[in-house]
Amino acid sequence: MKIEKEISSWARALYLSLEEHPENVKKIFVNLEKALDKKVVFIPAIIKKLQKIYLKEKRAQLFLAQEFNEKEKDEIKDKIKNIVKGIEKVDDVLDESLLAGFRLKTKDVLVKASMKDVLLKLKNKIYGYN
Repeated sequence: MKIEKEISSWARALYLSLEEHPENVKKIFVNLEKALDKKVVFIPAIIKKLQKIYLKEKRAQLFLAQEFNEKEKDEIKDKIKNIVKGIEKVDDVLDESLLAGFRLKTKDVLVKASMKDVLLKLKNKIYGYN
């Protein structure tokens, strides 16, 4: 196995272990060290990859059609965090190509709730596109 793939595999396994049993952090790292044996020098790279995985898993992007004040943005972000379990950070981006509404993108899901998407869907139905 190539080194990068091996580091990614260890980081993914570490992420899943920590998500499932956050109370066993020390034990998980001791087991990782034992399992790596002579490859213990990979630990810094594994942790760096773990951080990237964590950010990808716990972050969402909110594309807005118009600018909102900070209070409104915070309220929207809090609602997203309550609805979409596991999301800890929501980055907002102004997308002027959206006519109205928003798009929400997470690791697994893309919610299209914009006027642009509705109009494209309507256009595709009228002209028989899939």
